[in-house]
Amino acid sequence: MNAVGAMAQIEKGSVAISQIIGTINDIAFQTNLLALNAGVEAARAGEAGKGFAVVAHEVRELAQKSALAAREIKAIITTSAEEVTKGVSLVRAAGDALDEISGQIHAINEQTQQIAGDARDQASDLQHINQTMLSLDAVTQQNNAMVEDSTAMTLRLSSQASGLFDLVERFRTTSGVRNQTETDARLRLIA
Repeated sequence: MNAVGAMAQIEKGSVAISQIIGTINDIAFQTNLLALNAGVEAARAGEAGKGFAVVAHEVRELAQKSALAAREIKAIITTSAEEVTKGVSLVRAAGDALDEISGQIHAINEQTQQIAGDARDQASDLQHINQTMLSLDAVTQQNNAMVEDSTAMTLRLSSQASGLFDLVERFRTTSGVRNQTETDARLRLIA
C-alpha cells in the first residue's frame, strides 16, 4: 500500500467515525427526550415520582454530556479529515513530482546513452583518422625514399653522362685529329 492509499484509508475511517458520532448524537437526543418525558411523568406522579424525577434529571444531564462530547469528537474528526485531505493532496503532489522527476531521469538517461554512443562513434572516427595518418606517414616515407633513390640515380646518371660526354669529346678530338691527318694526307697525294 502506498502513501496515497494509506491516506485514503484514513479518510474513509474518518467518515465512518463521523457516522458513528452522528448515531451517538441521535441516541443522546432521544435519551434527552426520554428523560424529559420521564420528568413529566414523575411530576404527574407527585410525591411517588420524586425519586424517578432525580433519575430522569441525571439521565438528561448524561444525554447532554454525551451530545456535547459527540459534537467535540465530530469537530476533532472534521479537522482531522481536513488535514488528511490536505495530506492526500500533498502526497499526490509529491507522487506527481516524483513521476516527473522519474521522467526527467529517464530522458537524461536516454541523452546520456546518446552521448555515449556519439562518443564511441567519435572514438572510432578518431581511430580511423589515426590509422589514415599512419598510412599517410608510411606513404610519405616511401615517397621520401623514392625521391632519395631518384636523386641518387640522377647523380649517377649525371656522372655517367659527364663521363660519356668526356668520351665523346675525346672521340671528337681524336676523330678531328684523325680527320685532319687524313685530309692532309689526301692533299699531299693530290699535290
